[in-house]
Amino acid sequence: MSAADGAALFNDTERFDRELDAFDQRPGQAEMANAVAEAVDHRGRLVVEAGTGTGKTLAYLLPALASDGKIIVATATRYLQSQLADKDLPLAERILGRTVHSTVLKGRANYLCLHRLEMAEQNASADKRARLSAIREWARKTESGDLGEFGDIGDGDSLWPQVTSTPDNCLAADCPFWDQCFVVAARREAQAADVVIANHHLFFADLTLRDAGLGEVLPGADAVILDEAHKLPDVAGHFFGRALSSRQIGELTRDLRAEVERLGGDMPGVADNTRDLAERLAEFGQRLPAQTGTTGWRDVADNNVAAARDALLEALEILAGALDEVSDRSEQLQSLARRSAEHRDLLATLAEADENDAENVSWLDIRAESWTWHSTPLDVASPFARSIEALPSAWVFTSATLAVGGDLGFFCARLGLSDVETRVLASPFDYANNALLFTPPSMPQPRAPGYDDAVIEQARSLITATGGGAFVLCTSYRAVERYGRALRAAGFSTLIQGSASRPRLLADFRADDASVLVATTSFWEGVDVRGQALRLVIIDKLPFASPADPVLKARFAAMEEAGQNPFIAYSLPQAVIALKQGVGRLIRDATDRGVLAICDPRLTSAGYGRVIQASLPPMTVSDSWQQAETFLRDLKPASEPINSTNDHADVEN
Repeated sequence: MSAADGAALFNDTERFDRELDAFDQRPGQAEMANAVAEAVDHRGRLVVEAGTGTGKTLAYLLPALASDGKIIVATATRYLQSQLADKDLPLAERILGRTVHSTVLKGRANYLCLHRLEMAEQNASADKRARLSAIREWARKTESGDLGEFGDIGDGDSLWPQVTSTPDNCLAADCPFWDQCFVVAARREAQAADVVIANHHLFFADLTLRDAGLGEVLPGADAVILDEAHKLPDVAGHFFGRALSSRQIGELTRDLRAEVERLGGDMPGVADNTRDLAERLAEFGQRLPAQTGTTGWRDVADNNVAAARDALLEALEILAGALDEVSDRSEQLQSLARRSAEHRDLLATLAEADENDAENVSWLDIRAESWTWHSTPLDVASPFARSIEALPSAWVFTSATLAVGGDLGFFCARLGLSDVETRVLASPFDYANNALLFTPPSMPQPRAPGYDDAVIEQARSLITATGGGAFVLCTSYRAVERYGRALRAAGFSTLIQGSASRPRLLADFRADDASVLVATTSFWEGVDVRGQALRLVIIDKLPFASPADPVLKARFAAMEEAGQNPFIAYSLPQAVIALKQGVGRLIRDATDRGVLAICDPRLTSAGYGRVIQASLPPMTVSDSWQQAETFLRDLKPASEPINSTNDHADVEN
């Protein structure tokens, strides 16, 4: 078969009817499948926006699988990887009439490291021994080593980095557990598979390894399909840049102490140097600003901070020299010597780049108990374009949100994509009849002192009219806290981001038709709540990126120097794509109905508001409260309890 044969299957409605309860032919889906087939069969490049409900996953899977080539599909998150592997791929196989050898490949931080587990057991505190014992018991049974199977460790758990490896601490072929390594086994499986389901971070890690001449993580492919592609430019900035964190240096000192003790404690010089490094690390952290967030290095680098940085660099230099003299005593010491030298070199590079590098911006991400020093390229288009030029594959980039006013130029420019076919496919959903865009009248400007109170008042009225079933999507964590407290005080059944895990919050929201979820960031996208449970989405502000962001400040300065208008060329299109993600939460199925309320008056009062509205689905736009209330009351469940006092602050208990 060819990819074109897979695309032609969309004409065989009987085949789809056998596998799907209700299959409706969608012109956009068939058009996308044909475009994907053309790209796969002729090693072309395709960028396609497929509006919500197009069915883009099947539209790329069927032609890709039919091509009989090696396929890599990379999406944004582990959750979406699982959905592809457990739901979408089996459905595509049934429609195609044959199975393919597929595997899910995750980053190494998702797999148990037997060497790190052994080290953790040797140095465990009493409160961690029971959990490590449970992991050890699971390790004897698991075939994949994927910690997602274990089910008791999350990304924020302090135990996670102790039982997984990083490129820093992996001993590679020198590891005593090399033959049993779950990461090695997963990569071998990927080499043998016909379809590899990866994520964006792993994909970019592979590109940067290739660029550095260090081999590859992902196998070579005939076609690479990048889903949720709107996230790629930001991920690319991370991987084409450089970064060093306090956690990396802290883990180095902890691993060193453990190894020195394991070897008998007869290296007092190394122990002293390790202790000195830990002290210099703490001192540098203490000199940084107390407030958390991101900041440009030059905004904080006074004499005291620079002196603390130099002292930290000197401590790494001394430790690296001391370890060189004793590294032959064990493979672990050799690895630690390499890590200390790499940290020293990277810190020196970051310090030097800050003074001399006009193509990158140096900035700090400061958290309550940690920091990360980044050097991020202002432009990822050139390195990304070079990377994909080196891989003679078919390339497909797709998402529900890539276009601005029907144009894909902004997305293509950010990734340096040229010689590409493009498609913008509208959603098949009937937005005109099933959705209303409400723009509350007489709203103050977002910077006005009373703006938050005005948003809260609008939210109270709208939620009362619909009896709950609402997302309140905010552009800041500060707004989440303020709006969440106010709505809870008003008697609504209110779920607030941060009070429980994301899956738990969504499960509680779906279980209660009267609930209200107040959230930001991760809830703007990748959240699928269908039917009656979600009938109102309130957005507090247009999601323009903060002008205080150090990378944006530097990028805007460079754009101005080149004669460009940063707002028109960057801020506006980026905000449009982000807003489209939030808007996309409302209508998830052909029968869904709901109201979208955007409180920001700039949507209708500013000249650029026309560009934003032209990029949204074709909904009726109204500033009539009566029209919005009538629409919402029609959606209200018949027996809905209004203003429930059920408090979800302890939903995890």
